[in-house]
Amino acid sequence: MSNTAANLMSLDDFLLWEREQPERYEYAGGVATMMTGGSLDHSTIASNLWMALRDKLRGGPCRAFRGDTKILANDSVRYPDLSVTCTPVRGADDTVLEPVLVIEVVSPSTEREDRGRKKFDYFRTTSIQQYAIIEQDARRVDLYTRSGDRWTDEIIEGAATLKLASIGAEIGLDLIYEDTELDAIRLREGERRAPAS
Repeated sequence: MSNTAANLMSLDDFLLWEREQPERYEYAGGVATMMTGGSLDHSTIASNLWMALRDKLRGGPCRAFRGDTKILANDSVRYPDLSVTCTPVRGADDTVLEPVLVIEVVSPSTEREDRGRKKFDYFRTTSIQQYAIIEQDARRVDLYTRSGDRWTDEIIEGAATLKLASIGAEIGLDLIYEDTELDAIRLREGERRAPAS
């Protein structure tokens, strides 16, 4: 993220101001910060997740939303790469209400924020039951799950399955990383082509 707005503003002022902006901004601690684009792998991972969850949630009460929809988290405004709510929404709304699952695809430029302030905001938002940080440059997911007033952390790697108890869904890492530099088929083909030492 870059291009921080200079003046501190209230959450209400930010929400009014943001509606007039052509770009997307996040808001935390009175400061608006413009969102920047990500890599092709980042976009592919987010798309793979959204398509998989959309299929798994079809016909049920929960809906998955991509990173162009905001959530309110601990008096901050966030645009997670993916969020899921089981609360009814209206198509004209611009905010996902009561998200139960939030997913961020982390890159070197976003890692500090995703593992720092965003994690803090998500943990303090009572509706959120799981927070997943998907590595863009390694086949790894850090999955945080709420258990009462505590959070547990599980690391999922390799070809394992991401179990999203908050919405009753499972997604294999092979599907999450499909068509990226970390696609299992590409990795196997690369191993076959590598010269013997």
